[in-house]
Amino acid sequence: MKHDEALITVVEALAPGLLRYCLGRSGDAALAEDAAQEALAALVQRWRRRGAPRQPEAFAFAIARRRLGRNQARGRRWLPLAAVPEPTGAPSALRQVEHRVALERTLQHLAQLPEHEREALLLIVSGGLSTAAAANVLGVSPSAVKMRVHRARQRLVQRQEKTDG
Repeated sequence: MKHDEALITVVEALAPGLLRYCLGRSGDAALAEDAAQEALAALVQRWRRRGAPRQPEAFAFAIARRRLGRNQARGRRWLPLAAVPEPTGAPSALRQVEHRVALERTLQHLAQLPEHEREALLLIVSGGLSTAAAANVLGVSPSAVKMRVHRARQRLVQRQEKTDG
């Protein structure tokens, strides 16, 4: 029973970030939900059959990344999101328009990033993964992840300054 309690705790902690990451990668809510559910289901199966993986978050994000990658290969349109906003009440119509314009601008800037930088940024920012877990998912060193995120953020700031200036 204690084994299942730990699993439930891990799944509940991972689910929101995993869903945000999947939505950021796919731009499609239904596809994101499917990929996140499949990744969490794979984690549950692995946990129950062979015990907890060393890094459950890296395991789940790697599964989601592969599932979404397969859909990309099938020609789905991808729109990266820096973060999926969480609902906090009904904003005014003006606020909704402002938010949408800002989101579209952010999507444009993110789409211009090199894929390896965008992927690292999405895992850290939207997915909420640690540097070590993101490195495990991407198959690179933690220092490479840090450099990719740093460069992505620099590029986003530069693009924002050009847009605002």
